[in-house]
Amino acid sequence: MSKNENPYKPPSWADNLLKRFCSSELTEEILGDLHERYALKVQKVGERKAKWQYVGEVWAFIRLANFKRNNSDYYSPQFTDMFLYYLKIAGKNIFRNKVFSGFSIFGLGLGIAAVLYILIYLDFELNFDRFHEKADRVYRIETPFVQTHEKEIEVNWRSTPANLASYFQEDYSGIEAFVRVYQYWQQESIELQFENNEVAESAIYATDAALLDVFSIDVFEGNAKTALVGPDKIIISKSLAKRIFGDQDPIAKIINSNLINEGLGKNQSFLVTGIFQDIPKNSNIQAEAFISAESDPHLADYYFNQFNVNTYVLLNEKAHIENLAASFSSIYDKHLNADREPVLVRANHALVPLTAIHFNETGGETYMYIFSGVAILLLLIAGISYVNMVTAQASKKALEVGIRKVMGSHRTELVKQFLTESFLFTFLAMVFGVLLLFVSMDGLNQMLGLQLGLSQFWQWPVLLGILSILIFIGFLGGSYPAFFLSAFKPAAVMKGKLVKNVPFRKVLVGVQFAIVIFVLTCTGMIYDQLQFLRKKDLGFSKDQLVMLSLPSDYEADKWEVFKNGVLQNQFVEAAATASFIPGGGNMRRGPVSAEGESGEAQKISYIGRFDYDFLNTMDIDLVSGRNFSTEFPADVTQSAIVNEQFVKDYDLGNALGKKVRFGSKDNPKFFEVVGVVKDFHQSSLHSAIEPQMFLFRNSDMLALKIKQDISAGMEVIEKHWAEIFPNTTFEYRFLDDALQRAYEADQVRGKVFFTLSIITIVISFMGLFGLASYLSKQRIKEVGIRKVLGASVSDLVVMMSRDFVLLVLIAALPAFITAWNIVNIWLENFAFRTEMNYLLFGLVLLFTMLLTFSITALHALQTAHLNPAKTLKYE
Repeated sequence: MSKNENPYKPPSWADNLLKRFCSSELTEEILGDLHERYALKVQKVGERKAKWQYVGEVWAFIRLANFKRNNSDYYSPQFTDMFLYYLKIAGKNIFRNKVFSGFSIFGLGLGIAAVLYILIYLDFELNFDRFHEKADRVYRIETPFVQTHEKEIEVNWRSTPANLASYFQEDYSGIEAFVRVYQYWQQESIELQFENNEVAESAIYATDAALLDVFSIDVFEGNAKTALVGPDKIIISKSLAKRIFGDQDPIAKIINSNLINEGLGKNQSFLVTGIFQDIPKNSNIQAEAFISAESDPHLADYYFNQFNVNTYVLLNEKAHIENLAASFSSIYDKHLNADREPVLVRANHALVPLTAIHFNETGGETYMYIFSGVAILLLLIAGISYVNMVTAQASKKALEVGIRKVMGSHRTELVKQFLTESFLFTFLAMVFGVLLLFVSMDGLNQMLGLQLGLSQFWQWPVLLGILSILIFIGFLGGSYPAFFLSAFKPAAVMKGKLVKNVPFRKVLVGVQFAIVIFVLTCTGMIYDQLQFLRKKDLGFSKDQLVMLSLPSDYEADKWEVFKNGVLQNQFVEAAATASFIPGGGNMRRGPVSAEGESGEAQKISYIGRFDYDFLNTMDIDLVSGRNFSTEFPADVTQSAIVNEQFVKDYDLGNALGKKVRFGSKDNPKFFEVVGVVKDFHQSSLHSAIEPQMFLFRNSDMLALKIKQDISAGMEVIEKHWAEIFPNTTFEYRFLDDALQRAYEADQVRGKVFFTLSIITIVISFMGLFGLASYLSKQRIKEVGIRKVLGASVSDLVVMMSRDFVLLVLIAALPAFITAWNIVNIWLENFAFRTEMNYLLFGLVLLFTMLLTFSITALHALQTAHLNPAKTLKYE
């Protein structure tokens, strides 16, 4: 027997089992150790017990880490262990630097929350009307041009004649169904009454029974197929049902209204045949109730001369849209009776996709690009700020790199660790941002006037955005320590010899400043434009003016009694009626011809009607001629007043005495111009002032001007209203408030920009705070030497802040150029807009420089006041 041979043999089957499962690289070493232990145990406990213990030890070595594997995946189990190790180290580093981690997570999380909110807003806007099942086949018929006997006129009406849709369906097989949505009443709101409960609602429309087939409106009570078939039927929203009926079941109940059925001579009542879920806010049709079109007493009387309804059509899948729209005008050749309609010859119609209507009406596509750009900028600035905060910890990281390299770590291991730490950091910031968004969603919606839901958070574009943010920020934040610091030589790192004045860092800071200046400039210009809209002279008085809608069945003598009653009170200065609200965009448009200097001209003009006191009540000035007057009885039927733009467009010269008429010069009925009023805005400031012609008529829109005490004046008006119109609810609105509604979308976007600008400043300067801290620490030794050589504290502060202020100046040029172009594009949506405010540009630059100097000077002062005897020892 050999001297070194082990006389004790363990169970061979146990050895074979170990060799079967254990990696060959480990088997020899493990078996050698086990055999030695077996020989010792045989001597101590005996061979029987030693064999059992040997089998147990062999079994203990059969584990995942020791299994046989291919060369290609040899390290995969170890990677899992190493990843958990990296994760553990990253967690310790985050909690070890609580102040740095708190600042970074707050700033990055705030930026992520803002970006996610924008993503949800974009998802809301981009999915306008897309919840309808058949949205891709639904189109609205619009009227770009009308053809009279004289000429073709561009009108760009969103409406069509009410009788047109039925002809469409008869003549074109490509149309499956049509839906008309309109209001056949003049009141701004309808009063609905059930028992003793009375509710006023303006979002009510008459419509065809096909509405519930074409649009995905969820009728959860009642029969959707028959709910709008037949006269005097109504379906109401869940919210309106609660307001009217409370906890009662509305189905088959009768609702009374203030609408007059002229044929029957009484108020209309409606049978509730259905209740639908509230329509989503990102829908073009916003309604609380739909009345069956057959309830309209004038439905059979509508003709081609009234473009008064919004018409939607559902096309079949084989319909050729371009050919279909081009052929629509032939309907007029086939069905229009020239004796009944002497002015109109035909109209050209266009098919507008349902999903494009919102963008077409609000300029939304431009805003989508702007908000997408803002989201990218916010994400970029959050990433830059985070990188700057990471560089603030570079000296500590570098020392860690040096020590770990001396201990034998490879660069790849350091890269993995730093990237793991960055992704963990970004994940925590993401969690904080999502929680912040959830908590603040209701408050943001209320502040910005939006109604975004958390359900949108789970849409795949938003989830994809979250994943993209996590990858982008995680990689961006970890790339500096992972790829830059890990490349340093241990000897240099241990001595604190890091690379200084890295150009890339200056580029990041410059981009950060450029974004801040750009956002602040755009926000300031948006604020300027909104203030311009609020303060611009509209050509009429809008302050302390109350607008009322007279009952549809009011009598002229009752109006006179009401008017005289309120005017006798000291708080009411003037009262008048008109068919429109000045600046409200609700004046009717139609073809009008006039005797111009260059001959008879026919154009589209706004047409309004008002009484003797309207111009005085609204403070609208006469440029020439006179107002309507009781001294001239012919004014009631034969006189007209026009605006200055009418005189220019029709080339009237001296307009007084000129003849104007509806339609063409062949119309024998004419009106004589007796006055010219100064131009005033008939619509919002998005639109230019257009020709306006006014005729005399007492109308149902009432304007009252209150002198001083508004509350006392309103008490007087309400008292007289209750006396004269006891069966009509007193509802009013102030003109200035009504006019501001035209700018609600702009105000919402302005608030969004203002909120984002605040977030941008917070995130940017938190990053700057971290970077300034890092650079001041890097220059401690330099500052000590300069102090010893006689430099003052002020000199040192200027020296350490100078580079940042210079970067602000360099970043300002591209930022201002970009902001100037973007703001100009936005202002093109307004016919009237403020001038570019170059003082604002200077103030933004000054503000950014002062804030930058303040932050950097704070760290510079701290460094400059250190004792040189200690700082010269600093490594």
